[in-house]
Amino acid sequence: MNSNDRYMNDFTPPALQSLQRATDVLFALEGGVEAQTPAQLAARLGLNRTTVWRYLVTLAASGLAREVPGGRFALGPRTLGLAGAYAAQWGRFGTAGGVVLERLRDATGETAGLHLREGWARVPIRQAESHHELRRTYGDLGASVPLHVGSPSLVILAHLEPQEQDAFLDSRTEFAPPERERLSGVLAEIRAQGYASSQGARVGNTWSIAAPVRDPTGQVVGAINITGPEQRFTASTVPGFIDEVVGASRWLEGQLGAGAASQARPQ
Repeated sequence: MNSNDRYMNDFTPPALQSLQRATDVLFALEGGVEAQTPAQLAARLGLNRTTVWRYLVTLAASGLAREVPGGRFALGPRTLGLAGAYAAQWGRFGTAGGVVLERLRDATGETAGLHLREGWARVPIRQAESHHELRRTYGDLGASVPLHVGSPSLVILAHLEPQEQDAFLDSRTEFAPPERERLSGVLAEIRAQGYASSQGARVGNTWSIAAPVRDPTGQVVGAINITGPEQRFTASTVPGFIDEVVGASRWLEGQLGAGAASQARPQ
């Protein structure tokens, strides 16, 4: 590779750089509970305040952001359309999943989450938050989580076909042979028992219990779980929590099967 090739490969076209910065600003709005000023966003992103203001004005013109009193900005109404379009792609998995999440939350008292498998990751797509004052919530809905982190990931990975499991483990170069052997044993145990549990995998002092969700062909498409502070996951509550989570996953699988059957039925 000559110096010109290296320069071309390292060069980011201005238009793409601008697009990346605009999406960074949009995602920064997503992370804020309240409307934020350009100065606040600039400090978070390490950008010039005037630059951030220009991106906000552009986003507001398209409806992806909106300006509120006090020179602050928040997400705009067009983001609802994007969220709805994305949710529609989940089909029955998302619609029936929304119903069962509330049932699971009410039965256990803990936050219930629905996770979609996407390649070598899972994405938390919906949640029903616990009513407890002290609770775990997913502040990163839509963000990818690797298939070895947390009980929803592990329960998906455990129920993949052996060749898929091996392909995933091969892709993780950080797994030394002893760690890979240990993880393989954990996955075998999860597959045998039908659920996974984890403690503090992503957030300290929390517990999570998850079960897989399969489509009518038997392929695992996601997971459902509950999560909350570890002090409420005790020897007396965990067995009941497991039953509720596994029951919720089976109910959702039944809904997926019913939906497939109705689509296959002659009209």
